[in-house]
Amino acid sequence: MIRAQKRRRAAPSRSIGRLVAVTIATLGVLAIATDAAAFCRSTTCRSTKDRECPTDVDGCTTEGAQLFWPTSCISYATNKLGTADLDPADSRAVIKKTFQAWSDVQCADGSIAAMTFQEREPVSCKKSQYNKTGPNVNVVLFQDSNWKYRGIDGTLAKTSVTYNDLTGEIYDADIEINTANNEVTITDDPAKVVYDLQAILTHEVGHFIGIAHSPDPAAVMFASYSPGSLTQRELHPDDVAAICAVYPEGGGNRCNTEPRNGFSGVCDDPEPSGLCSVQPASSGASYGVAAIFVGSGLLAARKRRRHNASMVKATDGGRR
Repeated sequence: MIRAQKRRRAAPSRSIGRLVAVTIATLGVLAIATDAAAFCRSTTCRSTKDRECPTDVDGCTTEGAQLFWPTSCISYATNKLGTADLDPADSRAVIKKTFQAWSDVQCADGSIAAMTFQEREPVSCKKSQYNKTGPNVNVVLFQDSNWKYRGIDGTLAKTSVTYNDLTGEIYDADIEINTANNEVTITDDPAKVVYDLQAILTHEVGHFIGIAHSPDPAAVMFASYSPGSLTQRELHPDDVAAICAVYPEGGGNRCNTEPRNGFSGVCDDPEPSGLCSVQPASSGASYGVAAIFVGSGLLAARKRRRHNASMVKATDGGRR
């Protein structure tokens, strides 16, 4: 076990709001296991205070539809403001690398996983949201002073996924990096690494495409990160098995980089209140959340008790 005191910076108090067809904070590990692999799939099952999603021996959820993108290529954009802590061009280049890590992956049987990513020009939108009646963007953004997710300032990043609650089809995904509470770095010098942006985001992109936490401590999709580590930059065989299972070569999904309802790099009206509200709608879409949890474990950023799946502490397509 590696446990190190997390470096923190002061941050203002925060609140959160969000609107989707059906809005739910899906917390903890959302997953399904597959044969001969430890990886887990994110699913539509949502634990509540009254009922936990059933899991297998690996902790993978065994109920609900598995999440997936119905396309073999996805577009994303970075917020043009970036973070005050890093050069915008450098951080954008690293973000691109993290998506490329999951692109055109060679599988154990020699086939190539059918998933690629297209980077759009930086956008003005600095909010994780899904517009059910208008255009959208899958955005990657930094939160330097506005980490609104109360009670989870111990997270390094959060991936929010909007999906169809009946089929598991992903409509939209956004990634936020918590630079309000964490020192994120871009360097190959182990002596200078604090929280490695490339390692953090490689994990988050896994959630972005529907993969949950792996019980394998060597995997990129393991649930926590060790300060100063660079190991989660590159996919482990367990991560490779995951993407090859979710997006197999010849899977039949055509390439379509257009976001649902079209593309727009501009956010809509200010966010309404209520992260955990449930808003009935006929579309059957649900809102799932994913994040990196800085908790106890092999790659823990600090000693911190891990919370169960029903608590608003570690949100993620699972937690990290």
